[in-house]
Amino acid sequence: MLNPFFVWQNKVLKRIDPGQVMCLYTVGNYTKIFLADHTHYMVRTSLSGALKKLPPDIFIKIHRSLVASIYFIDHIASDHLIIGGESVPVGRQYYKTVIRKLNIIE
Repeated sequence: MLNPFFVWQNKVLKRIDPGQVMCLYTVGNYTKIFLADHTHYMVRTSLSGALKKLPPDIFIKIHRSLVASIYFIDHIASDHLIIGGESVPVGRQYYKTVIRKLNIIE
């Protein structure tokens, strides 16, 4: 089981299971955390700061403003991937790292 993390939401700490996090998206000084149940949380931290708190074997930086969980990746192409039915871009410099982190049977 993965260790949960907590975010401030309405002056209360909310527990979040990392296994339920689909992706993280940065918006200025804030990071949006999207969950599998289609809810999201906005936290005041950088994407790299949030990524340091998450398990590195599960979360992959796929773009300068996006981090994805390998548990929710459905399809991968060279310029985008599908997470939970949504297409998100993959940066050219991140594609090889994404492929290396995945368990691929050839």
